[in-house]
Amino acid sequence: MAELEIITLVENLAYQQGTKGEHGLSLVIRTGDKQILFDTGQTGLLAENAKKMNINLSAIDMVVISHGHYDHTGGLGRFFELNDHAPVMVKPKALDDKYSGSTGTRRFIGIDKEVAGQYSDRFQFIEEVTEIAPGLKVVPGIHRYYDFEQSSQVMMVEKEGRTIVDPFEDELFMVYDHPEGLTIFTGCAHRGIGNICRTAMEVTGNNIIRLVLGGTHLKGASQGRISQTIEAFKEMNAFKYGLCHCTGLPAFMQFSDAFPDQVRYAHVGTRFLPYD
Repeated sequence: MAELEIITLVENLAYQQGTKGEHGLSLVIRTGDKQILFDTGQTGLLAENAKKMNINLSAIDMVVISHGHYDHTGGLGRFFELNDHAPVMVKPKALDDKYSGSTGTRRFIGIDKEVAGQYSDRFQFIEEVTEIAPGLKVVPGIHRYYDFEQSSQVMMVEKEGRTIVDPFEDELFMVYDHPEGLTIFTGCAHRGIGNICRTAMEVTGNNIIRLVLGGTHLKGASQGRISQTIEAFKEMNAFKYGLCHCTGLPAFMQFSDAFPDQVRYAHVGTRFLPYD
């Protein structure tokens, strides 16, 4: 058995026969005797894809939610129907009311309130670095290293009775610490993918990055920001990238050009074995 195995369960694109894609993200992570679900996609599609890929969602030990947006939490209701025991690890602010103005009118994009209320006993709040399996840590604090990494101005959150630009205080990431390098899991990287990777290095004391996997929120980013992000990663010297979801095609192509043979698109069904 691989020391660490990761399978993309939900993502925007699907090429494996019988699976489907949607705007969202969900990863299955296997390490030791643990199976962890990182995010749940936008709808109950995770259950359909899991069946096609022979993944037993009732055997998942825990869920980690990267942040409180619908495209990462919308599958929770369906998951709860199939799994009666796995705790859902989130930062407290993931349950705040979240909105987007990207279409010109304000729309709700947070966690389904009915699901959150019905299954409130399943939520476990994370406020400090927590090891959930040997070598695998949930990191709730993302430090700022790069001034060019700015959060979206069209995403908002309700705070003390008023709507403000979302500072993404609910965002977390995961990191697997291994002598051959870190595997870093990110949902959307609203607080900056470079900031997340630098924080992972700081938290673990490991300056080698084996794999960066997930969304980078570079879709729609300026050419300057994409270029600065790539330059930051040249300094960090990551081995491999599994980019997807909110990365955007222009950024994906630029990463592919900058790091030949190191970048894969992590579409539905993609399997990663970082240390084999």
